[in-house]
Amino acid sequence: MAKALTIGAPQHPAMTAAYEQECRDMLVPHLDAVLDKAEAAGWDRGQAASALMYLAAMRLKPA
Repeated sequence: MAKALTIGAPQHPAMTAAYEQECRDMLVPHLDAVLDKAEAAGWDRGQAASALMYLAAMRLKPA
């Protein structure tokens, strides 16, 4: 059985480059898993990645 994906708590202060990189590192396996599932279901991987970018952008709060 596949190991469950988890997201660890941040180890760096918010609003630092290290915090941003750590967040990316934590999300990579999850993003890859979603893209793998979409591709396995027959979706084009690039199109699925583009859709995820759009969905993520729609969740940003206005400044």
